[in-house]
Amino acid sequence: MEICKENISNRLKDNKKSLLHLVMFGAAMSLVGCSSSPSKTDIAEEQAKVEKIQSDAAEAQAERRQEQMEQEMKNLPGWVLDPPKTDGNGFYGVGIGSDRDLVNSMRKAKLQASYELAKTMKSELSGEDTMTGSGEGEYRYVINNFVDKVNLSGAQVVKQKVEPINGMYKSYVLMKYPYNDFNQVLKDSQANEANKKTLEDAYQRLMKKIGRE
Repeated sequence: MEICKENISNRLKDNKKSLLHLVMFGAAMSLVGCSSSPSKTDIAEEQAKVEKIQSDAAEAQAERRQEQMEQEMKNLPGWVLDPPKTDGNGFYGVGIGSDRDLVNSMRKAKLQASYELAKTMKSELSGEDTMTGSGEGEYRYVINNFVDKVNLSGAQVVKQKVEPINGMYKSYVLMKYPYNDFNQVLKDSQANEANKKTLEDAYQRLMKKIGRE
């Protein structure tokens, strides 16, 4: 019996010690929690650290972007920056298109090149302003009428390049519109005889300008 009482007494003492330890641990954690409440200085320091991290990340991203752009310029076909000049064969236009889909990127490039062809064609005819002898309003109508009736289906793809860049397809295309198609445009034109004669005169002057006739 004495042994049992002694064991019980020891267990009670152990339990009291354990309880005391728990209370002391809880109090200590409470003090730590109170003392860890951030001050304005702490908040400012943390905010400065976060801003520094964000600034470093933005700078690193800008550097990567710069490297990518420089690499892209190295891979750029020479005829994109220096396309062939208008010659006796026809007009040239350059197009660039980007898309996640290969076909769409090529379509975008061709669409831009086609626009450049039409714009170049209009520019060439604009150079004949002093030679047509028409008034400003009449001449503007001649140019618009001619360009509107140009059938760009005769445009030819001379060169093309496609490369993957940053998860996108980048397409470059060089297109040409032959001068021979001018004749077809004039034949297919539904303009009246007066307008048709003006277009033919502009065409003949353009041919003389480049030395074909």
